[in-house]
Amino acid sequence: QRASVKSLAEHCTTQLEATSQMNAANDCFYIWHAGPFGTINGFRLGRLPVETVEWHEINAALGQVALLLETIENETPLQLSLTLLPLGSYSQVAIPNSQGKVDEKSKRFNLYASDGGVLSFGQKGSFHKALEYLLQIIGEAGNYISEQDPAFRLPYAVSEGGRYINNIPITYGGSNSDELWTRALKFMLTDVKWIVAWAAKHSC
Repeated sequence: QRASVKSLAEHCTTQLEATSQMNAANDCFYIWHAGPFGTINGFRLGRLPVETVEWHEINAALGQVALLLETIENETPLQLSLTLLPLGSYSQVAIPNSQGKVDEKSKRFNLYASDGGVLSFGQKGSFHKALEYLLQIIGEAGNYISEQDPAFRLPYAVSEGGRYINNIPITYGGSNSDELWTRALKFMLTDVKWIVAWAAKHSC
């Protein structure tokens, strides 16, 4: 009986530590808004003709999102098909190998851009794919949570493997206006906020 009590105490301690970590993550990654922009820790996501946000701020915000989602995956039963590589303003999304690992042969996509980089074909393709993969990860998380809790639904639906959120493309430029892209990113952060709320209650 004493052993079972000790085992229960150890389990409760582990659960408390994990929950504390997720609550700390909730505090460390503050998701809110500034007018039309979604924000994470004060960094704005999006660009508008009347209010240009520099790419270094957008890149920093995307890096924060990547780090937050990686933290959630590490602290909950959630398992993602893609690998986030949080590297600050130079974060990436990678396709793991058949063993679920990222190695030197793994394809990596840059979750960052610059005024020059977005205009070049190669960088533009990598950035767009990284955004779609990031949104795919959010969609996967939402689907997993819905399987565990049928009452749960992300506020904004992710569709076509991460290409759209609430029927708005997540990619930058082209036929997607700055206003629509900014709105899509704001929707994306709202979905992430709901995932964080779930994770705070279901950390390992």
